Amino acid sequence: MKRFILLFLVAVVLSGILSSCFLLDFLSSGYEKATKIVVNEVLPQQLALTPNATYICSRLESSVASGTIIVPDKVKMSTSNENAIIVRDWIVAKEESYFFLLDLNPGAFYAHPVKYILVSKSGSTTVMSAEWLPKINGEVPKELIQAIPSSNLVIQSNITLYKPTGIHLAYDFPQLTIRESEGVIIVQGLKSNESLFSYAQDAYLDVIHFFQAYKNARPYGTVEINGLVQSDAAQVLSAIDTMADKHNIVTIYIIAHGNVDYVRLGGYGFSAYQFKNRMAAYPNTKFNFLLGSCHSGSFINNLSSLSNVRLVLTASKSNESAWPDWDRYGSTNDYNPADVGTEWTSSIFERAKSILESSTKWAAVKSYASSHKIPTTSAILYQAHWGALGLNSTYGFYYNLDLCSRVNKESPQIYKSW
Repeated sequence: MKRFILLFLVAVVLSGILSSCFLLDFLSSGYEKATKIVVNEVLPQQLALTPNATYICSRLESSVASGTIIVPDKVKMSTSNENAIIVRDWIVAKEESYFFLLDLNPGAFYAHPVKYILVSKSGSTTVMSAEWLPKINGEVPKELIQAIPSSNLVIQSNITLYKPTGIHLAYDFPQLTIRESEGVIIVQGLKSNESLFSYAQDAYLDVIHFFQAYKNARPYGTVEINGLVQSDAAQVLSAIDTMADKHNIVTIYIIAHGNVDYVRLGGYGFSAYQFKNRMAAYPNTKFNFLLGSCHSGSFINNLSSLSNVRLVLTASKSNESAWPDWDRYGSTNDYNPADVGTEWTSSIFERAKSILESSTKWAAVKSYASSHKIPTTSAILYQAHWGALGLNSTYGFYYNLDLCSRVNKESPQIYKSW
C-alpha cells in the first residue's frame, strides 16, 4: 500500500511537471512560430523593397486578443477650422495574434517609415505601412516607446543603437552689450508617453539654459523667455501673439515629432501655414525660427516667403528624419560626446556658446549683424549653424559636431533673408 501511494505521488509530481512544461511550451510556442514566419517569410519580402535601409524588427511582450484594433498614432489638428487627420488605415485582429514592428529608421524622431506586422495564431499575416507608432486598442504599447528596444524583444536587426552619455552645457557669458528688445519662445512638444521624450526634454533644457544666460549677460535691452512643454506646447500660437505684441524680435525654437509641413505639439498637429499666417500678422516684428522635427526643412518653403522672417534653421531636409543625441554610429564617434538632447540642437548651441564666450568672436558677430542690418541673435545663430557643421573657418570651427549629419542621416537646412 505504501508503495502504491509513493508511486501515485511520484506520478502526480511528474504529471504536474510535465503539465507545467507543456503549458510553458504552449505559451511560448505561439510567438516562436510567429517569429519564424516573420523572419523567414515577411522580412525578406519587406526588406527587398528598401534594400539599403537600416532596420530593427521587434515584438510586443504579449499577444493581442481577437478584435484588437491597431491604428497609427495620429492626432487632431490644432484648430476647429481644420479637420482632424482621418485615419483610413487600420488592422483588426480576427483571432489571437502576435504583433511585430519593423522600424525602417530606428532611433529617429517621428514621422518616419515603419511597418506593422500581425501574425495570427493560425499563421496568416497582415502587413501595413505607416509613419507613426501604432495605437493598439487606443494606446501605444510601452515597449514600443523605448528609444532602444529591449534586446529580448528584438527578433532581427542590422544596426546596433548605443545609449549616449553626456551632461547639459553650463553657460556663463561675459557682459553682452545688446540693446534689442527680444522675445524667445522655447517649445518641447512631446508628452511623457511619447518616444524620445527624455531626449527632447534635454534639448529643451539646453536651449532654455542658453537663452537664460544670454538674457542675464545683457545689461541693456529686454529678453523675455517663455518655455512651453508637453500639453502647454499647444499654446504656441498664442505665445507668438503675446511676444510679437511686446517685442520687435522673436526667436522660436521647437523640438517635437513632425512630418512634411506639420509639427505635433502637446498632442495636437500644427501646420506650417499656421505659423506662416501668425508671423505674417506682425509685419513689424522680425522672426527667427528653429525646428528640430523630422521633415522640418519643408517649413522653409512657407516661412521664406515672409519679408519679416530673418532666419530659419531646421534639423533636416523635407524628406529626412531628425535624430536624438548619438555618441557613436557604427565605427564613427561623435566629436562632442558630452552633449545631450539632439545632435542638431546641441551642436548649434555649443557653437553659439563658443562665440559668446570669446571677445573676438563676439565682436565679429556684432560687426556682421550691423553690416547686414539684422538682429544680433540672428547673426549668432547663423554663424553657429555653419560652425556646428564645421563649415565656418572664419570663427575657427572646422569639425562637424552633428554626428547624424556626418553619417548622412540628416542634412541641417538654413534660410536667411539677407
